[in-house]
Amino acid sequence: MVVLWIMLAAGMVLFLGARFYAPLIGRVLGERADRTTPAVAINDGRDYVPTRTPVVFAHHYASIAGAGPIIGPVLAILYGWGPALLWILLGGVFLGAVHDFVATHIAMREGGKNLTVIARRYVGPGAFVLMLILLIALLALVCAAFLDLSATALTSKVPLSTLQLKPDQTIFRVMEAQNDQTGLTEPHAVIGGIASTSVVVITACAPLIGFLYLKGKWPVWLCSLLAIGICAVSILFGLKWPMSVSPLTWKLIISGYVLLAAGLPVWFFLQSRDFINVHILYAGIGFLLVALLAAAWRGGGQMAWETAIPLNNWTEGSDQLGAGWPTMFVIIACGAVSGFHSLCAGGTTCKQLINEKAARQVGYYGMLLESFLAVCVVCCLIVGMSFGDYKGYCYPQAGDGNAVLTFAMAVGQTSYVGLGLPVAAGALGAMLLLEGFLVTTLDTAVRLTRYMIEEGWATFFSRYDVFGSGAVGQSAQAPKPAELIELVGTEGLTVEQTHTVKSQPEAELIATSGFKRMLLRFLKYYWVNSGLAVGLMLLLALTNGYNAVWKIFGASNQLLAALALLLGTTWLMRRGRVIWYTLLPALFMLVTSLTMLVQLLGTKYLPGWKAGQSAMIPLAIADILILLLTAGIVYFIVRSWVRRSMEPVPAE
Repeated sequence: MVVLWIMLAAGMVLFLGARFYAPLIGRVLGERADRTTPAVAINDGRDYVPTRTPVVFAHHYASIAGAGPIIGPVLAILYGWGPALLWILLGGVFLGAVHDFVATHIAMREGGKNLTVIARRYVGPGAFVLMLILLIALLALVCAAFLDLSATALTSKVPLSTLQLKPDQTIFRVMEAQNDQTGLTEPHAVIGGIASTSVVVITACAPLIGFLYLKGKWPVWLCSLLAIGICAVSILFGLKWPMSVSPLTWKLIISGYVLLAAGLPVWFFLQSRDFINVHILYAGIGFLLVALLAAAWRGGGQMAWETAIPLNNWTEGSDQLGAGWPTMFVIIACGAVSGFHSLCAGGTTCKQLINEKAARQVGYYGMLLESFLAVCVVCCLIVGMSFGDYKGYCYPQAGDGNAVLTFAMAVGQTSYVGLGLPVAAGALGAMLLLEGFLVTTLDTAVRLTRYMIEEGWATFFSRYDVFGSGAVGQSAQAPKPAELIELVGTEGLTVEQTHTVKSQPEAELIATSGFKRMLLRFLKYYWVNSGLAVGLMLLLALTNGYNAVWKIFGASNQLLAALALLLGTTWLMRRGRVIWYTLLPALFMLVTSLTMLVQLLGTKYLPGWKAGQSAMIPLAIADILILLLTAGIVYFIVRSWVRRSMEPVPAE
């Protein structure tokens, strides 16, 4: 019954956060249902597309969920399930959900612009340049890593012995391969081929669903029923006709798809595919919940005390993975707080919401649902894994661990204990749940990279007529403060920008011609910037270049969360509003992530470099660069606080 009490307590904490803390943050931000959103004001049919909130929620949730709320808890439970659950719940309510809500709301108030543009408007051009470099680098890592993970997952195979299946089974296609745990060759079930077919079917149906809910104005519930049917058919097709494609081929196919998805109207693939795919995630969460409750009811809610994953294993976890603080707080990211969410919020999500209060539903509530998924993962490990089996799968004494297989087997055992289903059925469901969402995060990340590149061009070349919004002799601001006032009112501007619009002449655009004009026009095309994003991803993925610095991505991701919260604090400070709800979480994550980066540099990277380990060189260089970029951004933010603390507050 331990798991039952855990889930009841976790559900109550998350419910109280949604019921009381979310409205408090909404009042601090000054949310208003009658304020026009960028999606409605601009509505360009490509990036700014007014969309009903349940559809935007599905897109946002599918983009931020991915593998994070599953893999993070699986890896971090080595510290004990107690510390992991505390961080998931407290971090989710007071840090992660606040971070996502604030990022979504502010991005809408600033005309649907991302963190770099907000940094330029409120902190200055120096912060903009540093943020742009940092975010493009992080997004390139995300894209390269998820491309590799997607290709690996979609071609994954699991030993039949692990799934407790006989060689003559007929559910899965079988091939001979080496068992990573034993080193012996034995029959494997090709699970990835099922997911591959499912992904293809869902992607092919996405434009139809997008047309129906957006152009055809079908009710969302009816589109959801159709989406559930598509998901079911895709899995049945996968079981009947599993695809057999090499990882390299999949990388090239996926790259072609994300190139299209990044440039086409957001509803055509990106939004609609996420809407279909999220129903698998909804069904997966529901299945986990039912299986766990059934296991608890039948008395199988926890392993025997002697063999169970311990409540507290802080010492052993710290000895093996590093000090619990900051390591565990970095390993568990998406289930508690993740900087990548702010990129989604300020990239695609803020450009689709039709009501300002929807930012709370999508940002805050979406993060709470992700935290609940992480809680379900922890509970599955408690029910379905002995501590010995957990360490054997995830942290073997020889070879690399497999967190994905650890999760799959935990779900398989939980479904067997609770519902009497075969272990293979539960494991297959877990793998499909995880593998389908790697691609949803990837196509969003590539589009976000395109946005970052476009904002860079628009800022660096804003004085030229190609990127300026008017004729020669008119303002070259990108975007012009006057346009912002028309879009969001003076309350969306800094005091300095408002004063500039009202009292100073505008700078003149510089006329261009010939090759220079042709080059600048070339840089404005959607497909060019989508191609640059995909090209950067392939460069890192095909050369395995991202592997060299991926180990520090976790700390960098949490650092981004801190910077997003600092920018949110700056935005609130300009309006004379309460800042503690964003400042305290920002400081905690800033200290945590910087401590992690400094520890990695001092205890691993620099000593390894001195010892002649070539793999440590790029890690050390990347670590130092991230620390320097962060120091510069924080300096500019604090300087803006000091310089403008006495300015009058603009009227709401």
